[in-house]
Amino acid sequence: MTAASVADEARTLAAPAGWVADVAAITGRAVRGILREPELFLFALIIPVFFFVVQVGALGDLARRSMGISSYAAFQLPIAILFAAASTSGGNALVLDIANGYWDKLSVTPVHRSALVVGTLFGELFAVLSYSLVLLVFGWVIGVRFAGNEVVGALGLLGLTLLFGVGFAAVSIAVALATGSVRATQSTFIIFFPLLFLTPSALPRDQMTGWFDTVVSLNPITYVVEAARSFLSGIDVLVIARGALAALLFSTLTFGLTALAFRRRVRMG
Repeated sequence: MTAASVADEARTLAAPAGWVADVAAITGRAVRGILREPELFLFALIIPVFFFVVQVGALGDLARRSMGISSYAAFQLPIAILFAAASTSGGNALVLDIANGYWDKLSVTPVHRSALVVGTLFGELFAVLSYSLVLLVFGWVIGVRFAGNEVVGALGLLGLTLLFGVGFAAVSIAVALATGSVRATQSTFIIFFPLLFLTPSALPRDQMTGWFDTVVSLNPITYVVEAARSFLSGIDVLVIARGALAALLFSTLTFGLTALAFRRRVRMG
């Protein structure tokens, strides 16, 4: 990207007055960036769908006979959705802006610096919503249904996923701001692997024992998973409230880390 094109885009972003307008402009840029690279969108879906198909194919009959789970596909679909929600690439886009000098060039324009971060987060919300909708349609096609009201269940699951997904996107963005390293930012996805699989991802928590049961109970994502499943298996207000609280606390923590990393990046110039 040439200096002239950066200056033109900066003037476009800065034209509407106010922080909200800046955030809206940066969000639009982030969304356009996602739409220009559909292969990244497909990659974020392939892995969750692969694990979903393997798990259901390998354990579906066993789960029905031994665990009393009538629909193992419905049991596993929330895992696939949360997996996709953690495949956000906002930090990757932001760290490239930092590495190629785009961040520095925009920083000397009237655009509010914080809008660069907030707009990127909103762009990731768009990505998480898109992943989730595709997987919900996929689940519906193969016969997964929500317990009770389908609309309420779908909206509840989407809301919980968005809250969790934006919190995880904040981790990637915080690392991008703190390090300015492409490799470090891309490695944040690895954080989610142990956190996801140290949950009742394959079987209900009441059938776990020993140290694994203890670790799973201490993992906050466990409660997000159980809340997501509650929308499919039967609304349990206490389980959903506990999962929403866990997702909220997780996102609050990651937003705090992002704010600290942003201040450090601004001090660095």
